[in-house]
Amino acid sequence: MNMSFREYIQNPMGRKNAVMSNREILRTVYKEKLDKILVREAGKVKYQLYHNKNKFVAHMKIPSEVVPNFYYDTVIEFTTDNPAYAVGSSLKDYNVKFYSNDPSFVYTFAHAMLSNDMFIRDLVPRMSKEAVKKVAVEKNPKNEVGYVKSIFFAYLLIEKYGLFNKIQYTTYGKPYNKKGLLAEVEHADTKIASRKTEGAKVRKRKKKDASAEKTARKAEQLKNINIAADHSIVAKRASVIQPNSTAKKAKTVKKI
Repeated sequence: MNMSFREYIQNPMGRKNAVMSNREILRTVYKEKLDKILVREAGKVKYQLYHNKNKFVAHMKIPSEVVPNFYYDTVIEFTTDNPAYAVGSSLKDYNVKFYSNDPSFVYTFAHAMLSNDMFIRDLVPRMSKEAVKKVAVEKNPKNEVGYVKSIFFAYLLIEKYGLFNKIQYTTYGKPYNKKGLLAEVEHADTKIASRKTEGAKVRKRKKKDASAEKTARKAEQLKNINIAADHSIVAKRASVIQPNSTAKKAKTVKKI
């Protein structure tokens, strides 16, 4: 299945299917999520560009939304057999193929991408063998191409950084080399195992922080209760001592 990146964002299942009515909502949600990530990442996402005569490739390190300092290898390959597009300056109408070691891609859409010729063939060795061989029966039984968050983020970043412009690749990119790209992309199985480990650490840290916050909150509440109790005791003593003191003074006044 041939489609441009823009067409994938409009409807990942292709031109023949009904346009998805929720795409603008999804785009807004993903843009808000990406904006928050960019704040955390100081506005920068790392990427490497590659090119040859017929191919342009963007390898992006897409940050995890949940785990800080954790990045998914997300790769976009642009190619065309249209001479008019080939001599132009833009990649917007080029056909795209994808790779990502994002769990959503691996466990849900990798096989569908392969079946529809939308998977970067040079990166098949970096994909889980099970995902390559089998349909994701539980998560994607119809084996349909769908939205992957890391790829949607890549689209927004490619727009943001002007990476639909070929000159970016020819000026700042490297000559495309399959072996070189394979060396830069982590195997999906390794990446997902690391994600599970780091995710467990994040959950443990959040649980610890929540416990510490709860303890601190209780201590503050107890402190406020004690302060209130002290004020109450002082007030009671004042109300008792004041009349007695006045009465004592009255007794010591001499009669004339």
